[in-house]
This record gives sequence, structure tokens and C-alpha cells, in this order.
Amino acid sequence: MPSGPSSDAEDLPPELAEADADDASDEARTEPDDLDAAPAELETAGVGAAATGTGATLPEKRKAGTSPKGTPTAKRDVEETEKRTTPVAFVQQSVGELRKVVYPTGQQLGNYFVVVLVFVLFIIALVSLLDLGIGKLVFAIFS
Repeated sequence: MPSGPSSDAEDLPPELAEADADDASDEARTEPDDLDAAPAELETAGVGAAATGTGATLPEKRKAGTSPKGTPTAKRDVEETEKRTTPVAFVQQSVGELRKVVYPTGQQLGNYFVVVLVFVLFIIALVSLLDLGIGKLVFAIFS
């Protein structure tokens, strides 16, 4: 009997049950414990890999952040100016962000109010007691 969250495969929708079965077959495969036992699965990295021909071949497409040869390097001492947001775009982005907000229910709001009220009253009492105690101490010392 399998253990863990995948033990109730009959309760899952069909597409998830199939994915669960695929995961179980992946777990059944064993991988070699010794790294030297499977050299075909390992890639050589470093400068010497390209020279010996054992490393991975160079990608045909360049990475997104690189520029092709022949283009000048961007100047380091020139600060990039940020593009200003127009007022219309600002309002649209603000409305979009406000739609993502999850507002509390009435009961949650009441609970939060009570918690904050009790905390504030506790802090008021603590500061008042400290003020009274320090005041009496100062009067005892200097009078």
C-alpha cells in the first residue's frame, strides 16, 4: 500500500490520477549511486570542455541579455533614465492592483478591531505606569 498524499488515487480526477501513476513509475527507477558509473549523463563544464570536444555544444541562439558582436558596449557612466508613467497608465495600474486586494470579511474586521483595541489599551496602561513610577522616583531623588 503506497504511503503519503498519493495513496488516494481513486479520489483524484482522471488527469491527476494519470500524473500520479507517472510519478510512481519515475520513483520506481533507480539511479546509480556512484557518479563514475554513469558518465554519459554527466556534462563537463569549464574552459577545457570546449577544446576537448566532450562538453555540450554551443547554443545556436544567444541569451536574451547578450548583444551580438559589433555592437558597442553600453556606457557605464551614463545613468539610464526611467520612462515616466503617464497619469492614465498610473490610474489603470492602480485600479488593477486594487482588484487584486483581498478585503477582510465583517467578522474578520471586528476581530482585528478588538485585537488592536486591546493592544493599544495595554500599551497605554504600560506607558502610564512607567510614567508614574519614573515621576515618583525623580521626586524622591530631587526633593
